[in-house]
Amino acid sequence: MNFPARRWLPSICACFVFASAWAQAPRLQIWVRDASGVMTQGALSDTPITVGSLQKPFVAQAWAATHAGAPLPRFRCDPGSGCWLPAGHGELGLASALTRSCNTYFRHLADATPLANLDASLRAAGFARGLRSAEEAIGLPGVDGPLRIRPSALLAAYARLTRSPWPSGESFRAEVLAGLREAGLDGTAKALGQRGYWAKTGTVPASDGNPLHTCGLALAVDDSGWAVLARLEPGTGREAAAAMADTLARLRPWAEPHAAASRARGPVPVATIEAREIRVRMFDLVPSSRWEARNLGPGPMPVDGGYLGPGGARALHAGDTLGPGLIELRSSASGARRQFSGRLLARSGPGDSLRLVGILSLRDYVDGVVAAELPRGDAALKEQLGAAVIRFLAQGPRHAEADVCDNTHCAWFSGRGPRLDWTDAHHAILLPGVSDPGFDDGAWARILAAALEPGPHQWTAHCGGEPLSPNAVWGDGDATITPCPRHNAAASDPWTRTWSAADADRAFGGGVQSLEIATDRGTWILRVRTATNTRAYRYDDAHRALARILGWNALPSPADTVEPVEGGFRVTGRGSGHRVGLCLGSLQDAGHPQ
Repeated sequence: MNFPARRWLPSICACFVFASAWAQAPRLQIWVRDASGVMTQGALSDTPITVGSLQKPFVAQAWAATHAGAPLPRFRCDPGSGCWLPAGHGELGLASALTRSCNTYFRHLADATPLANLDASLRAAGFARGLRSAEEAIGLPGVDGPLRIRPSALLAAYARLTRSPWPSGESFRAEVLAGLREAGLDGTAKALGQRGYWAKTGTVPASDGNPLHTCGLALAVDDSGWAVLARLEPGTGREAAAAMADTLARLRPWAEPHAAASRARGPVPVATIEAREIRVRMFDLVPSSRWEARNLGPGPMPVDGGYLGPGGARALHAGDTLGPGLIELRSSASGARRQFSGRLLARSGPGDSLRLVGILSLRDYVDGVVAAELPRGDAALKEQLGAAVIRFLAQGPRHAEADVCDNTHCAWFSGRGPRLDWTDAHHAILLPGVSDPGFDDGAWARILAAALEPGPHQWTAHCGGEPLSPNAVWGDGDATITPCPRHNAAASDPWTRTWSAADADRAFGGGVQSLEIATDRGTWILRVRTATNTRAYRYDDAHRALARILGWNALPSPADTVEPVEGGFRVTGRGSGHRVGLCLGSLQDAGHPQ
């Protein structure tokens, strides 16, 4: 087909100009500071640069210095609040705000801090000129342009941040460090691909003023004070972190890859799983700062350089390390209890809560899952489940700082007991029955052998008579359905729930106008429409949001229908659990709290 040249030539030229603007080859700069403070790379290009959100920890330091004794602040980042994320981050504490680099949160901190104190904190870090506004403090351009700092000074400031206590607000520094650690594991800097770093990213306008471009920065510092800064132009902070990954892998080849990097390499051999310990995030849905650990063993248990005697108990604080030994965890606020054999790490969680990570042998972990998921199942089915648990672990870690958690994102884990029902979202209910003693040596040998054979690596409480594929629930691309030999459509185990409008508002963020079950490229979706936006929740996310308000049983499985009724919504479905993989039986047989 022929076209008059005068009509199409300008369009082609315009397209070429636009494409060329994006086709500029990225330029990556790297600065490295060793543990003694010497710049080993990039020292000849130490001219001041803009670093954007990398300023935020120093805003937190200024706030802490002027709010001695104040509780840790929490702010809400909503759509329209002016954050870089249009949908908003929701309610955040300091650690999670750093992990996500929330502009709204740090704007609140800066607004609540005298400008002179903000200026002093940033000058002490090494920024070159005085501060004019709170906007400048959090890394946004001001009337005199953005603040600048020499890369060597920035790396030194971050090394001090991780090693030197704050004269005022040391507890706030712990939150800053928790947020920076999580940023490198599951936040804006997770593309670094390795554990063991405090990290932060930033995105600033391009140095040449091109409105189509941005410049990305990523910084990482380890426990020794060794630090590295990457600047990628054009690029974003996330892209700069990804570009830095090769440098980290080359200069720190012994570092342990985290979850995203492990998953990218594919499944782990079962023999490797058998030989190492399993890290389990515990009680994620019980956000409490008041946990007690007790030594149930016959001898002293190591605790942070000392010992806890037999029967002794202590309150947990962020940074505590216990074990190895037989440990019991208790929360007086919720009634949560758990016994397990292994070690325990207590770390800062969202807000003022603690994040508890248990470190167990593979056998103890498998025993604890089977005891929770299938306490009354027949022996052969229990062995099938044990093999499926090992195959599941072989897929790679599911969390940045842990292999698995103990909620429906991974597997229900009760350790050595007791089994708890979370139908009440705020208080644990003790389920009847004695704790499962675990597999004997013969059964364990059969489980290890079976795990090497092809078979399911996922399981569910009840398939509802019609199993679903992983793609239908999680959207992971695997449309394979594992047939269930135990149930058909006549044994669908139907259920109905009613959610009040107030509970729906609390679960999904307020102002819920309608709920709809839909599919997105074959994946189950709960579409939640409010006055300001529409959000899509996959099953795990919807289940977790509702569980915090109404308990585990609020959404037993991916629902079939939802309809408005007076005062709320009626929801119907079938089966229980996610309905993917090995079916453990009926709700009663499996004893599953969903």
